[in-house]
Amino acid sequence: MDSIYDRTLYEIGNENKYQKRFEITYLVIFIGFWGMTYMNMILSLAITPHTCKIPEKPRNISEMDWKIINIPRCEDINTKQTKFENCLVYAEPYKNNKTMACQEYTFDTTWYDTTVPSEYNWVCDKELNVANILAYSKVGDIIGSIFLGWFSDVYGRRYTYIISVAMLLFGRLISLVAGNSYFFFSVGCFIANLPSWSAPQNVTSISIEMSSTRRRSLIASMRFTAFSTGLFVMGLLFWWIRDWRIFTIVTTAPLIPFLIMSWTMIESPRWLYTQGRLQESLTQLKKIAKVNKKKIEDSTEKELLSANFSESPQIFGVMMLFSSKQLTINTILQAIIWIVASLSYVLLLMRSGEKTDGNPFLDFAWQSLIEVPSVYLAAWLADKIGRRYTGIVSIGVIAAMWTSLAIRENSAGGWIRKWWMGTLLNIVARLATTVTFFVINLLNMELYPTCIRQTGTALGNIVAGTTSVVAPYVLYLGRRIDSRLPGIIVSLTCLLGILASYLLPETLKAKLPETLEEAQTFGRKNRSLDSRELQPLKTP
Repeated sequence: MDSIYDRTLYEIGNENKYQKRFEITYLVIFIGFWGMTYMNMILSLAITPHTCKIPEKPRNISEMDWKIINIPRCEDINTKQTKFENCLVYAEPYKNNKTMACQEYTFDTTWYDTTVPSEYNWVCDKELNVANILAYSKVGDIIGSIFLGWFSDVYGRRYTYIISVAMLLFGRLISLVAGNSYFFFSVGCFIANLPSWSAPQNVTSISIEMSSTRRRSLIASMRFTAFSTGLFVMGLLFWWIRDWRIFTIVTTAPLIPFLIMSWTMIESPRWLYTQGRLQESLTQLKKIAKVNKKKIEDSTEKELLSANFSESPQIFGVMMLFSSKQLTINTILQAIIWIVASLSYVLLLMRSGEKTDGNPFLDFAWQSLIEVPSVYLAAWLADKIGRRYTGIVSIGVIAAMWTSLAIRENSAGGWIRKWWMGTLLNIVARLATTVTFFVINLLNMELYPTCIRQTGTALGNIVAGTTSVVAPYVLYLGRRIDSRLPGIIVSLTCLLGILASYLLPETLKAKLPETLEEAQTFGRKNRSLDSRELQPLKTP
């Protein structure tokens, strides 16, 4: 054992009843509900097919001829096929070809009864409202990640969890109650996104910090599985409910009991220990011991309480992630992978909700469900071929899928235009993206020591949030300029991601950094799987 804390944790059981009960409650049930609440606006903001509302058709004319008389036609920039305009009508159809913007819209209700854009007519000249709201939400991600990542490392995992759940619920309430105002709807989405991934990351950190090291991959797998399952259920719920308001209520309400019962949340005993709050750490450890039916020996308790901290606990900030050349390199390389995974993931989510050549809910659900085996595939690959090579392979597959999607957008027909082909490409892209997310989260946990782990993860959230701010506009460019652009942009970004993954240090079976000093030099030599016995260099 490396410290008296580790010896104490082993003595009271580091993979027993308490740990398993915590994992089921928070890593499975809570994160599953969190995923639905955090992501429900993706489907609620889907832009459904629409056309201008035209006068009622006379009986002596066909539907097609009536459309030709009232609605201008244009050429699709990709397929070169003729289609009807969806934002313009002829001002005086029987007199001239002068056009004007739609005054009213008719929305396709094949899949959705209502969405936010269809209820408030956020289409055509107001379509940018949707991209802006998604961007504002991601700005909330960035600000929340900066603050809550620091807050978690300084004031603890438990308080951060409580604040995060409260903000998500409050934000969704504002969007529901004041949804008819674009400003207040945006404010609600902004507040709801402030906690970002904070609550799932904090319960994951607590679980990791009170469990054996060999359970790290299992804990990460449980977290991702629960989140993906929540998204799968969410897609099916909207298919059943069809109305965005009822859907938002149904997918948000399950988090309320977790806020009410938040007082039962344990604080991470390892975090308390590293902060020098030894008595509080001991109190939490005794709670674990009681459930595990174990007892801390008197000698162990005395040694724990007499642990010598030569200095007051340090408060680390984001700048500590750039406190040495090697730590800076490791941080930047991880940031690049965050960009690749985030851009691909957000675009896949938004595209699936607006799918027009098949069932958007099933497409969303299948993409979400594929994340479950993806997590276990990622865990298996990460333990077999290493974190670095798993990242290289997964990012390569992402690039191949998005390139294929771009080619598909430029095709007028053939097998590549079949609805099932689009679904297949999206599912494989989602699988590879999930593997990439798993790897970068695992690397975050393993490359940073306890004192800056949440800060490092928060920086990843900041980078992911910044990327996600751009994603809605990338999709907007695809709708309005060239539908191939999202695929081209993601594929080019993947090239940088492959290089970054190759240059990162390998953490599989390597002795991981436990202090800031070790983290500042970790990676100078351990870029292969043969580094399992490596001892990180000390700074002079």
